[in-house]
Amino acid sequence: MNGARIAVVGGSMAGLMSALAFARSGAEVVLLDRDPMAARPPHAGEMEVAIDAGWRKGVPQARHTHALAALGRKVFRERMPDVWAALLEAGAIEMPFGGRLDETAVVPRCGDADLFGLSARRSLVEDVLRRIVLAERNVAVRAHVVATGLLAGPGAVPVIEGVRTSQGEVRADLTIDALGRASPVGKWLGGLGARTPEETAEPCGLIYLTRWYRLRSRPAVPLNAGFSAGGYGASSGCIACPADNGYVSITVMTPQGDTALYPLAEALAFTEAARLHPGMSAWLAPGVCEPVSAVLRWPGCENRFRRFVVAGEPIALGLLGVGDSLCATNPTYTRGISLAARHAFGVADIVRAEGLGDLRRLAIRADDLAQRALRPWFEDSAAQDRVRNALWSGVPGPHTPPGEVTLQQIALASRHDDVVWHALARRAGMLDAPEAIFARTDVLERVRSVLARHPALPPSGPSRDDLLQVIEARQGLQAQALSLSDPLSDPF
Repeated sequence: MNGARIAVVGGSMAGLMSALAFARSGAEVVLLDRDPMAARPPHAGEMEVAIDAGWRKGVPQARHTHALAALGRKVFRERMPDVWAALLEAGAIEMPFGGRLDETAVVPRCGDADLFGLSARRSLVEDVLRRIVLAERNVAVRAHVVATGLLAGPGAVPVIEGVRTSQGEVRADLTIDALGRASPVGKWLGGLGARTPEETAEPCGLIYLTRWYRLRSRPAVPLNAGFSAGGYGASSGCIACPADNGYVSITVMTPQGDTALYPLAEALAFTEAARLHPGMSAWLAPGVCEPVSAVLRWPGCENRFRRFVVAGEPIALGLLGVGDSLCATNPTYTRGISLAARHAFGVADIVRAEGLGDLRRLAIRADDLAQRALRPWFEDSAAQDRVRNALWSGVPGPHTPPGEVTLQQIALASRHDDVVWHALARRAGMLDAPEAIFARTDVLERVRSVLARHPALPPSGPSRDDLLQVIEARQGLQAQALSLSDPLSDPF
């Protein structure tokens, strides 16, 4: 790959990691992004500043809760050890999965040395990574450049030769689409008369409400949801997730179409609603957390998978996608950065091994990687969301054949059996493939045994009516305050 010119379009997480992966394989990389790309020294700073710095129009999730799963930790440590070291130096926390917080440390639940991830704000991770990419010898960064289309050579299947931009043409031997879940590359291909990517999408079915806090005293609580505390309940969900430098986020999730719950975005209503969820009272007790942001709303997300090989043939040559431009999953499962890291370096490895002499073979190899490394997690995310959406809607969930063990049953049994918990934790950390746990007869036998002794309990957490009562109470107080502030209002 030495000397090959690679255009990476998009400077978010997948684009930054792709630029690093290709540059360190000997390629000459030009990295394009429409936003500023100047290095910002990582520091704790003020949360309001960090939120503004981390927000971009095309990356609405950047201001919300993030974590790096065990798979991501593995990729960072093995393929980007300098980035990993810089993240820890900047205050990111190497966090054991399912550990327990105490006042000074986090106690691991088991002895599996691979079951660790990274807890940090997205803005800090991206700042650290960007600073290292900007210093990379083989990367030329061009900020404030908007990609507007593709450059294509003649042929029944277009050969992509770079991109058109707001500042002229950028030619390349290989173009990497790192434009994220809303990538316009499919439309650009259609404009060239080519076939468009094969696309499968399902809504996650929830909205996000996140508020950031600074910890004043760390509560002694278990992180029962991996790197966070909390989880999904009967009508909503809520998690508290520790991050770097004493920050913690609390995120409330409600059904996407339930507009009656939208007023929970008001700060005091948000706090009261969060407090109703199991495990949240310890975080919201006096003297524990101090709010440092408004309530941030993300109105919806999708599980989405795109293929650039359709019916066995590439729809374009010299063009490969990475990260969310191919595969986006429910962010509450904390898979995005980890999958993007694995995929970015996997694609670079394929290009280094195959070279650029046979672009058709290269496209098929890259598609095979996406089918193996990404698609199973997309399908798992969509399947989990169908079950949760059915619960929240009060309708029967997907049919389960008699005798078959479901993921939800495994999760229930994991509360009572450490072997089941460990298998589920490795799946959650993406160290094992999503289907691997269902092939372990020892785990399935333990699940059946636990379920025979511990029947399923009704879902926990507040009901929808409980949340509506919170909203009604807040609106009543606001109306009363408005009335008292109006000198012309009728006191009777």
